Amino acid sequence: MNGDSLLRKLPLEATIDIWRIDLDSESNSGVNLDEILSAEERKRAERFIFPRDRFRFRFCRAMLRLGLALYLQENPQKISLETNRHGKPRVADRSALHFNVTHSGGLALIAYTRVGEVGIDVEAVQRNVEALDIASAHFTRNETALIAAAQTPEEQTRIFLRLWTRKEAVLKAAGCGILRGLDAVDVSEPSVNLVGLSGASEETHGDCWQVQDLEPVDGFFGAVAAPPGGWSILQRRVRHKDAISAIASL
Repeated sequence: MNGDSLLRKLPLEATIDIWRIDLDSESNSGVNLDEILSAEERKRAERFIFPRDRFRFRFCRAMLRLGLALYLQENPQKISLETNRHGKPRVADRSALHFNVTHSGGLALIAYTRVGEVGIDVEAVQRNVEALDIASAHFTRNETALIAAAQTPEEQTRIFLRLWTRKEAVLKAAGCGILRGLDAVDVSEPSVNLVGLSGASEETHGDCWQVQDLEPVDGFFGAVAAPPGGWSILQRRVRHKDAISAIASL
């Protein structure tokens, strides 16, 4: 993908545009991230002990800002972000553009949309996950039963991660995160697509969400959630140089 094609495919009213980013592919390319990041983000990056984690954080935040810059047609470093009481970031001027970020290992997904509040999650497939134990303690009864019915530990893990990413996506879209409790939403029936958030209050953005599973790359599960509607998803891999090129063409 090049910068021109990126410019031609900005999200429409009923689209969730998902950028897929390889956080490790450009770790040795000498990209200048400091000219994109805010002072606060550069300070946060220095808290990471390991260089790889530090670079992944900085690169992910830089790509987020480049996407926001394309949509808002502003300088990426000057875009002001804030968080709600639970830490969910948003554009400070209450823009119609909503976004959400997730990463696992070297893969990041960033969702940009105008359909409303959005939540996204991605998880790498892992071995030796205590899927049933975690589900029994934190998931709903229906979800736990799905995992328990799996024939092998590998299948249990796959079901667990699928449910986990759906839950995370909904709770992030609602703006409350997992502090609300993983059992606040039941995602055991994906065919329905619409899921309810129990005990919704003024601190959440709604009590009903549309969820869609994602298959970003092999070895990862993902999900995205947004308000109910006829929205569609556009997934694409975006490289740093393509985003820079697109901004330069504005």
